Amino acid sequence: MKHEVKLVAAPTGMQPGGYVPKAYADRNVALTPSLEIEVARPPGIWRIRLRWPCPDPVRDVRADPSLFPDAAALFSPRAEASPWVTMGAPGLGVDGVLWRADTERLIAVQAEGLGTMKRSEAPAGWRYDAKHAGGVWQLELTLIGWSTLDASGRVAAAVWRGSAQERGGLKSVSPGWLGLA
Repeated sequence: MKHEVKLVAAPTGMQPGGYVPKAYADRNVALTPSLEIEVARPPGIWRIRLRWPCPDPVRDVRADPSLFPDAAALFSPRAEASPWVTMGAPGLGVDGVLWRADTERLIAVQAEGLGTMKRSEAPAGWRYDAKHAGGVWQLELTLIGWSTLDASGRVAAAVWRGSAQERGGLKSVSPGWLGLA
């Protein structure tokens, strides 16, 4: 199954704290305009391929603290009513996977609203292969035993473009939950 998704800018006005809503109030266009999601579903495994345009990849940020790495994440709702744009809400959380171009391992994430994201080691068997060529990132995820996605069959996606200083709430996102099942 393949989806072509037109991404939208994450609403900066919803970001916690006062800095981002004021400093980036004019950022209302997705800097990454689209995302291709392709899904294969062998028993007990989610194989998900993401492809998105990225003209200036940022993989290594160690030498310059003003740089941010390229990244991508998928979130799945723990409850039918979990909101996607706020990464859940109290009692209506989301679980997800985060890939960053400057790390060697996937990161498991959980959230119950803006500013609540918790990171942990990804489950054993979760792995990825990422390549950048011709101005495009291709990320292949192998996710064994992701029970939240098994139950919901839905994800929301986020992409960060490091060269545009995207990080945290500055990102391009899917316009809602995407059905994968």
